[in-house]
Amino acid sequence: MSLRALFARAQAWTAETAPASLRLGIAVVLAAFVVAQGPNVIHNLPKWHWEDGRHFHHNRQQIHSIADCFLVPSAWEGGAEATYRPLSANLYYLAGRSLFGNNMEVYHAIDAATHLANAILLFLLCRYLLPGPFAVIPPVVFVTRLAHRQDFEYTSNFDTLSYAGLCLLGLLLFVSARRRDRRFLEAVATFAFGLALLCKEAAVVWPAIVTAYGWLFDRSTVWRKYVPGWAVAALWVVCYREMVHLLYAAGTPGFNLDFAPPHLLARYGAYLLAIFNVLVPAVDPERAGWAIPPHLRTFAASTPLVAAMAILLAVEAALLVAARWRPHLVGPSARVAAFGLAWFFAGTAPFVVLADRLFIRYTYFGHAGLAIAVGALASAAAQWIRSARSRTADRRDAMGAAVGVCTSGHHRGNG
Repeated sequence: MSLRALFARAQAWTAETAPASLRLGIAVVLAAFVVAQGPNVIHNLPKWHWEDGRHFHHNRQQIHSIADCFLVPSAWEGGAEATYRPLSANLYYLAGRSLFGNNMEVYHAIDAATHLANAILLFLLCRYLLPGPFAVIPPVVFVTRLAHRQDFEYTSNFDTLSYAGLCLLGLLLFVSARRRDRRFLEAVATFAFGLALLCKEAAVVWPAIVTAYGWLFDRSTVWRKYVPGWAVAALWVVCYREMVHLLYAAGTPGFNLDFAPPHLLARYGAYLLAIFNVLVPAVDPERAGWAIPPHLRTFAASTPLVAAMAILLAVEAALLVAARWRPHLVGPSARVAAFGLAWFFAGTAPFVVLADRLFIRYTYFGHAGLAIAVGALASAAAQWIRSARSRTADRRDAMGAAVGVCTSGHHRGNG
Protein backbone atom coordinates (compact mmCIF):
# COMPACT_ATOMS: atom_id res chain seq x y z
CA MET A 1 0.00 0.00 0.00
CA SER A 2 1.45 3.37 -1.00
CA LEU A 3 1.69 6.42 1.26
CA ARG A 4 -0.88 8.17 -0.92
CA ALA A 5 -3.33 5.32 -0.37
CA LEU A 6 -2.71 5.38 3.36
CA PHE A 7 -3.32 9.12 3.48
CA ALA A 8 -6.56 8.67 1.54
CA ARG A 9 -7.60 6.02 4.03
CA ALA A 10 -6.76 8.33 6.91
CA GLN A 11 -8.93 11.04 5.37
CA ALA A 12 -11.85 8.63 5.50
CA TRP A 13 -11.46 8.41 9.28
CA THR A 14 -13.05 11.79 9.93
CA ALA A 15 -15.04 12.77 12.95
CA GLU A 16 -18.18 12.80 10.80
CA THR A 17 -17.81 9.19 9.62
CA ALA A 18 -16.59 7.72 12.91
CA PRO A 19 -19.25 5.35 14.21
CA ALA A 20 -18.68 6.32 17.84
CA SER A 21 -21.25 8.83 19.02
CA LEU A 22 -19.81 12.19 20.02
CA ARG A 23 -22.20 12.64 22.94
CA LEU A 24 -21.71 9.08 24.15
CA GLY A 25 -17.94 9.43 23.99
CA ILE A 26 -18.00 12.66 26.00
CA ALA A 27 -20.34 11.03 28.52
CA VAL A 28 -17.94 8.10 28.93
CA VAL A 29 -15.00 10.46 29.49
CA LEU A 30 -17.02 12.47 32.02
CA ALA A 31 -18.08 9.33 33.86
CA ALA A 32 -14.50 8.05 33.98
CA PHE A 33 -13.34 11.38 35.42
CA VAL A 34 -16.08 11.41 38.08
CA VAL A 35 -15.34 7.85 39.18
CA ALA A 36 -11.55 8.16 39.22
CA GLN A 37 -11.04 11.76 40.32
CA GLY A 38 -14.39 12.96 41.71
CA PRO A 39 -13.67 12.25 45.40
CA ASN A 40 -10.26 13.94 45.14
CA VAL A 41 -11.82 16.99 43.50
CA ILE A 42 -14.49 17.35 46.20
CA HIS A 43 -11.98 16.85 49.00
CA ASN A 44 -9.61 19.41 47.48
CA LEU A 45 -12.14 22.19 46.81
CA PRO A 46 -11.65 24.15 50.06
CA LYS A 47 -7.95 23.35 50.48
CA TRP A 48 -5.43 26.16 50.64
CA HIS A 49 -1.98 25.12 49.43
CA TRP A 50 1.12 27.02 50.40
CA GLU A 51 1.80 28.25 46.87
CA ASP A 52 -1.65 29.83 46.63
CA GLY A 53 -0.89 32.44 49.27
CA ARG A 54 2.34 33.43 47.55
CA HIS A 55 0.55 33.97 44.22
CA PHE A 56 -2.33 35.87 45.86
CA HIS A 57 0.00 38.20 47.74
CA HIS A 58 2.18 38.86 44.71
CA ASN A 59 -0.85 39.55 42.52
CA ARG A 60 -2.35 42.02 44.99
CA GLN A 61 0.95 43.87 45.42
CA GLN A 62 2.34 43.85 41.88
CA ILE A 63 -0.40 43.27 39.29
CA HIS A 64 -2.85 46.12 38.77
CA SER A 65 -3.62 45.90 35.05
CA ILE A 66 -3.46 43.54 32.11
CA ALA A 67 -0.27 45.27 30.97
CA ASP A 68 1.34 44.39 34.30
CA CYS A 69 0.69 40.72 33.57
CA PHE A 70 3.19 40.90 30.72
CA LEU A 71 5.68 43.34 32.19
CA VAL A 72 6.02 42.32 35.85
CA PRO A 73 7.97 39.27 37.14
CA SER A 74 6.13 36.25 38.47
CA ALA A 75 5.64 35.37 42.14
CA TRP A 76 9.08 33.73 42.05
CA GLU A 77 11.65 36.39 41.38
CA GLY A 78 14.60 34.04 41.46
CA GLY A 79 15.68 30.45 41.13
CA ALA A 80 14.25 27.82 38.82
CA GLU A 81 10.72 29.25 38.89
CA ALA A 82 11.77 32.62 37.46
CA THR A 83 10.08 32.08 34.11
CA TYR A 84 7.86 34.08 31.77
CA ARG A 85 4.27 32.81 31.96
CA PRO A 86 2.09 35.92 31.81
CA LEU A 87 -1.18 34.19 30.93
CA SER A 88 -1.18 31.20 33.29
CA ALA A 89 0.31 33.05 36.28
CA ASN A 90 -0.19 36.81 36.43
CA LEU A 91 -3.32 37.05 34.28
CA TYR A 92 -4.92 33.95 35.79
CA TYR A 93 -4.66 35.28 39.34
CA LEU A 94 -5.65 38.80 38.28
CA ALA A 95 -8.83 37.39 36.76
CA GLY A 96 -9.48 35.27 39.87
CA ARG A 97 -9.00 38.24 42.18
CA SER A 98 -11.20 40.51 40.06
CA LEU A 99 -14.02 38.09 39.23
CA PHE A 100 -14.46 35.91 42.32
CA GLY A 101 -12.24 37.34 45.04
CA ASN A 102 -9.68 34.52 45.01
CA ASN A 103 -12.26 32.00 46.16
CA MET A 104 -10.40 28.70 46.47
CA GLU A 105 -13.37 26.52 45.55
CA VAL A 106 -13.83 28.41 42.29
CA TYR A 107 -10.15 28.10 41.45
CA HIS A 108 -10.14 24.37 42.09
CA ALA A 109 -13.37 23.90 40.14
CA ILE A 110 -11.85 25.73 37.17
CA ASP A 111 -8.73 23.58 37.32
CA ALA A 112 -10.74 20.34 37.48
CA ALA A 113 -12.96 21.49 34.61
CA THR A 114 -9.87 22.37 32.56
CA HIS A 115 -8.43 18.90 33.14
CA LEU A 116 -11.71 17.37 31.99
CA ALA A 117 -11.85 19.71 28.98
CA ASN A 118 -8.34 18.61 27.99
CA ALA A 119 -9.50 14.98 28.01
CA ILE A 120 -12.46 15.90 25.80
CA LEU A 121 -10.14 17.71 23.38
CA LEU A 122 -8.02 14.56 23.28
CA PHE A 123 -11.15 12.54 22.49
CA LEU A 124 -12.07 14.87 19.63
CA LEU A 125 -8.54 14.56 18.25
CA CYS A 126 -8.58 10.78 18.55
CA ARG A 127 -11.76 10.60 16.47
CA TYR A 128 -9.55 11.59 13.55
CA LEU A 129 -6.94 8.97 14.41
CA LEU A 130 -8.69 5.87 15.73
CA PRO A 131 -11.72 4.00 14.40
CA GLY A 132 -15.01 3.77 16.26
CA PRO A 133 -15.03 3.24 20.02
CA PHE A 134 -11.23 3.03 20.19
CA ALA A 135 -11.18 6.84 20.09
CA VAL A 136 -12.58 6.81 23.65
CA ILE A 137 -9.70 4.79 25.10
CA PRO A 138 -6.98 7.51 25.11
CA PRO A 139 -9.06 10.20 26.89
CA VAL A 140 -10.33 7.69 29.45
CA VAL A 141 -6.77 6.56 30.15
CA PHE A 142 -5.61 10.18 30.33
CA VAL A 143 -8.34 11.53 32.60
CA THR A 144 -8.08 8.72 35.15
CA ARG A 145 -4.33 8.92 35.88
CA LEU A 146 -3.48 9.55 39.53
CA ALA A 147 -0.18 11.08 38.40
CA HIS A 148 -2.12 14.15 37.26
CA ARG A 149 -3.69 14.97 40.61
CA GLN A 150 -1.37 17.84 41.42
CA ASP A 151 -2.10 19.44 38.07
CA PHE A 152 -5.72 20.09 39.01
CA GLU A 153 -5.34 20.26 42.82
CA TYR A 154 -2.81 23.12 42.91
CA THR A 155 -3.90 26.47 41.48
CA SER A 156 -0.26 27.15 40.58
CA ASN A 157 -0.30 24.23 38.15
CA PHE A 158 -2.82 25.96 35.94
CA ASP A 159 0.21 26.69 33.80
CA THR A 160 0.42 22.98 32.93
CA LEU A 161 -3.32 22.62 32.38
CA SER A 162 -3.49 25.71 30.18
CA TYR A 163 -0.47 25.05 27.97
CA ALA A 164 -1.51 21.44 27.47
CA GLY A 165 -5.07 22.49 26.67
CA LEU A 166 -4.00 25.08 24.12
CA CYS A 167 -1.57 22.61 22.54
CA LEU A 168 -4.36 20.03 22.31
CA LEU A 169 -6.67 22.63 20.79
CA GLY A 170 -3.98 23.59 18.30
CA LEU A 171 -3.40 19.97 17.34
CA LEU A 172 -7.12 19.35 16.93
CA LEU A 173 -7.52 22.42 14.73
CA PHE A 174 -4.43 21.60 12.66
CA VAL A 175 -5.43 17.99 12.04
CA SER A 176 -8.95 19.12 11.15
CA ALA A 177 -7.48 21.72 8.80
CA ARG A 178 -5.32 19.17 7.05
CA ARG A 179 -8.21 16.74 6.63
CA ARG A 180 -10.46 19.49 5.23
CA ASP A 181 -7.82 21.71 3.61
CA ARG A 182 -8.80 24.79 5.63
CA ARG A 183 -6.02 27.36 5.77
CA PHE A 184 -7.84 29.51 8.30
CA LEU A 185 -7.90 26.65 10.81
CA GLU A 186 -4.16 26.19 10.31
CA ALA A 187 -3.64 29.83 11.25
CA VAL A 188 -5.88 29.52 14.32
CA ALA A 189 -3.97 26.40 15.36
CA THR A 190 -0.67 28.28 15.20
CA PHE A 191 -2.21 31.14 17.19
CA ALA A 192 -3.31 28.69 19.89
CA PHE A 193 0.27 27.43 20.01
CA GLY A 194 1.49 31.00 20.49
CA LEU A 195 -0.85 31.42 23.46
CA ALA A 196 0.38 28.10 24.90
CA LEU A 197 3.95 29.46 24.86
CA LEU A 198 2.76 32.32 27.09
CA CYS A 199 1.40 29.78 29.57
CA LYS A 200 4.45 27.53 29.91
CA GLU A 201 7.68 27.21 27.98
CA ALA A 202 7.30 23.43 27.64
CA ALA A 203 4.78 24.13 24.87
CA VAL A 204 7.74 24.73 22.55
CA VAL A 205 7.58 21.03 21.55
CA TRP A 206 4.24 21.54 19.74
CA PRO A 207 5.79 21.93 16.25
CA ALA A 208 7.67 18.65 16.71
CA ILE A 209 4.41 16.81 17.52
CA VAL A 210 2.64 18.42 14.56
CA THR A 211 5.56 17.50 12.30
CA ALA A 212 5.37 13.91 13.53
CA TYR A 213 1.73 13.87 12.49
CA GLY A 214 2.63 15.20 9.04
CA TRP A 215 5.45 12.70 8.68
CA LEU A 216 3.15 9.79 9.45
CA PHE A 217 -0.12 10.86 7.83
CA ASP A 218 0.41 13.73 5.41
CA ARG A 219 2.02 14.14 1.99
CA SER A 220 5.59 15.37 1.68
CA THR A 221 4.54 17.94 -0.90
CA VAL A 222 2.74 20.02 1.75
CA TRP A 223 5.75 20.48 4.03
CA ARG A 224 5.27 24.26 3.96
CA LYS A 225 2.13 23.80 6.06
CA TYR A 226 4.37 22.80 8.95
CA VAL A 227 6.78 25.72 8.80
CA PRO A 228 4.73 28.39 10.68
CA GLY A 229 4.80 26.46 13.95
CA TRP A 230 8.59 26.21 13.84
CA ALA A 231 8.84 29.91 12.95
CA VAL A 232 6.72 30.90 15.95
CA ALA A 233 8.81 28.64 18.20
CA ALA A 234 12.05 30.22 16.96
CA LEU A 235 10.68 33.73 17.48
CA TRP A 236 9.52 32.80 20.97
CA VAL A 237 12.96 31.44 21.93
CA VAL A 238 14.53 34.79 21.07
CA CYS A 239 11.83 36.85 22.81
CA TYR A 240 11.69 34.59 25.86
CA ARG A 241 15.39 34.91 26.47
CA GLU A 242 15.16 38.70 26.29
CA MET A 243 12.12 38.90 28.59
CA VAL A 244 13.70 36.69 31.24
CA HIS A 245 16.86 38.80 31.17
CA LEU A 246 14.74 41.96 31.39
CA LEU A 247 12.60 40.83 34.33
CA TYR A 248 15.01 38.75 36.42
CA ALA A 249 18.54 38.84 37.73
CA ALA A 250 21.35 37.22 35.77
CA GLY A 251 21.57 33.46 36.09
CA THR A 252 17.83 32.79 36.33
CA PRO A 253 16.11 30.48 35.84
CA GLY A 254 18.77 28.27 37.36
CA PHE A 255 18.02 24.81 36.00
CA ASN A 256 20.72 22.15 36.23
CA LEU A 257 20.78 20.20 32.96
CA ASP A 258 21.92 16.62 32.43
CA PHE A 259 22.23 15.16 28.92
CA ALA A 260 23.86 11.82 29.78
CA PRO A 261 21.97 9.21 27.66
CA PRO A 262 21.47 6.67 30.49
CA HIS A 263 20.06 9.40 32.73
CA LEU A 264 17.74 10.67 29.99
CA LEU A 265 16.45 7.15 29.36
CA ALA A 266 15.94 6.61 33.10
CA ARG A 267 13.85 9.78 33.37
CA TYR A 268 11.85 8.82 30.31
CA GLY A 269 11.25 5.44 31.93
CA ALA A 270 10.08 7.05 35.18
CA TYR A 271 7.62 9.30 33.35
CA LEU A 272 6.34 6.40 31.26
CA LEU A 273 5.83 4.12 34.28
CA ALA A 274 3.97 6.89 36.12
CA ILE A 275 1.01 6.29 33.80
CA PHE A 276 0.27 3.16 35.84
CA ASN A 277 -1.87 4.11 38.82
CA VAL A 278 -0.54 1.22 40.91
CA LEU A 279 2.92 2.81 40.82
CA VAL A 280 1.75 6.23 42.00
CA PRO A 281 1.61 6.85 45.77
CA ALA A 282 -1.77 6.12 47.33
CA VAL A 283 -1.08 8.68 50.08
CA ASP A 284 -1.20 12.41 49.54
CA PRO A 285 1.72 12.98 47.14
CA GLU A 286 2.12 16.46 48.58
CA ARG A 287 3.93 14.90 51.55
CA ALA A 288 6.55 13.56 49.14
CA GLY A 289 6.95 16.87 47.36
CA TRP A 290 5.00 15.53 44.41
CA ALA A 291 8.16 13.87 43.19
CA ILE A 292 8.39 10.55 41.38
CA PRO A 293 8.19 7.91 44.16
CA PRO A 294 11.61 6.62 45.29
CA HIS A 295 10.84 3.00 44.34
CA LEU A 296 9.78 4.10 40.87
CA ARG A 297 12.85 6.28 40.49
CA THR A 298 15.09 3.36 41.46
CA PHE A 299 13.35 0.96 39.09
CA ALA A 300 13.52 3.44 36.21
CA ALA A 301 17.27 3.82 36.72
CA SER A 302 17.89 0.07 36.65
CA THR A 303 19.83 -1.38 33.73
CA PRO A 304 16.94 -3.53 32.38
CA LEU A 305 14.55 -0.60 32.20
CA VAL A 306 17.11 1.76 30.70
CA ALA A 307 17.76 -0.90 28.06
CA ALA A 308 14.02 -1.31 27.50
CA MET A 309 13.62 2.44 26.94
CA ALA A 310 16.51 2.38 24.47
CA ILE A 311 14.79 -0.44 22.59
CA LEU A 312 11.51 1.49 22.61
CA LEU A 313 13.26 4.52 21.14
CA ALA A 314 14.85 2.34 18.47
CA VAL A 315 11.47 0.82 17.60
CA GLU A 316 9.96 4.29 17.37
CA ALA A 317 12.75 5.43 15.05
CA ALA A 318 12.29 2.33 12.89
CA LEU A 319 8.54 2.97 12.63
CA LEU A 320 9.12 6.58 11.61
CA VAL A 321 11.63 5.59 8.94
CA ALA A 322 9.48 2.76 7.58
CA ALA A 323 6.36 4.93 7.58
CA ARG A 324 7.92 7.27 5.05
CA TRP A 325 10.14 4.99 2.95
CA ARG A 326 8.40 1.61 3.37
CA PRO A 327 4.79 2.74 3.84
CA HIS A 328 3.31 -0.67 3.03
CA LEU A 329 4.97 -2.09 6.15
CA VAL A 330 3.28 0.30 8.57
CA GLY A 331 -0.50 0.08 8.83
CA PRO A 332 -2.88 2.72 10.23
CA SER A 333 -2.80 1.46 13.82
CA ALA A 334 0.99 1.27 13.82
CA ARG A 335 1.15 4.84 12.52
CA VAL A 336 -1.12 6.07 15.31
CA ALA A 337 0.99 4.20 17.87
CA ALA A 338 4.14 5.78 16.43
CA PHE A 339 2.48 9.20 16.60
CA GLY A 340 1.52 8.66 20.23
CA LEU A 341 5.03 7.59 21.18
CA ALA A 342 6.55 10.54 19.32
CA TRP A 343 4.17 12.79 21.25
CA PHE A 344 5.26 11.23 24.55
CA PHE A 345 8.97 11.56 23.83
CA ALA A 346 8.58 15.14 22.59
CA GLY A 347 6.11 16.17 25.28
CA THR A 348 8.40 15.10 28.12
CA ALA A 349 11.64 16.20 26.42
CA PRO A 350 11.73 19.61 28.17
CA PHE A 351 11.72 17.82 31.54
CA VAL A 352 13.98 14.80 31.03
CA VAL A 353 16.98 17.12 30.65
CA LEU A 354 16.47 18.53 34.17
CA ALA A 355 18.97 16.92 36.50
CA ASP A 356 17.27 17.35 39.86
CA ARG A 357 13.56 17.88 39.13
CA LEU A 358 11.87 14.49 38.63
CA PHE A 359 8.29 15.51 39.40
CA ILE A 360 5.06 13.62 38.72
CA ARG A 361 3.42 16.72 37.26
CA TYR A 362 5.88 16.69 34.36
CA THR A 363 4.10 13.63 32.95
CA TYR A 364 0.90 15.51 32.09
CA PHE A 365 1.25 16.45 28.43
CA GLY A 366 3.40 13.48 27.51
CA HIS A 367 0.84 11.07 28.93
CA ALA A 368 -1.71 12.34 26.42
CA GLY A 369 0.49 10.95 23.65
CA LEU A 370 1.15 7.75 25.55
CA ALA A 371 -2.61 7.29 25.94
CA ILE A 372 -2.97 7.57 22.15
CA ALA A 373 -0.41 4.79 21.75
CA VAL A 374 -2.45 2.65 24.17
CA GLY A 375 -5.58 3.22 22.07
CA ALA A 376 -3.70 2.32 18.90
CA LEU A 377 -2.43 -0.93 20.44
CA ALA A 378 -5.98 -1.82 21.50
CA SER A 379 -7.22 -1.13 17.96
CA ALA A 380 -4.43 -3.25 16.46
CA ALA A 381 -5.17 -6.10 18.87
CA ALA A 382 -8.88 -6.03 18.02
CA GLN A 383 -8.10 -6.02 14.31
CA TRP A 384 -5.74 -8.98 14.75
CA ILE A 385 -8.43 -10.92 16.63
CA ARG A 386 -10.98 -10.18 13.91
CA SER A 387 -8.52 -11.26 11.23
CA ALA A 388 -7.72 -14.47 13.12
CA ARG A 389 -11.41 -15.29 13.46
CA SER A 390 -11.98 -14.52 9.80
CA ARG A 391 -9.13 -16.81 8.78
CA THR A 392 -10.51 -19.56 11.01
CA ALA A 393 -13.97 -19.14 9.49
CA ASP A 394 -12.51 -19.21 5.96
CA ARG A 395 -10.66 -22.43 6.72
CA ARG A 396 -13.81 -24.00 8.09
CA ASP A 397 -15.76 -22.95 4.99
CA ALA A 398 -13.02 -24.34 2.75
CA MET A 399 -12.98 -27.60 4.64
CA GLY A 400 -16.77 -27.78 4.49
CA ALA A 401 -16.71 -27.16 0.76
CA ALA A 402 -14.04 -29.83 0.28
CA VAL A 403 -16.04 -32.34 2.30
CA GLY A 404 -19.12 -31.49 0.25
CA VAL A 405 -17.28 -32.05 -3.01
CA CYS A 406 -15.92 -35.39 -1.80
CA THR A 407 -19.37 -36.52 -0.62
CA SER A 408 -20.97 -35.50 -3.90
CA GLY A 409 -18.33 -37.40 -5.91
CA HIS A 410 -18.81 -40.49 -3.73
CA HIS A 411 -22.56 -40.44 -4.34
CA ARG A 412 -22.09 -40.10 -8.11
CA GLY A 413 -19.66 -43.03 -8.08
CA ASN A 414 -22.14 -45.23 -6.25
CA GLY A 415 -24.85 -44.26 -8.70
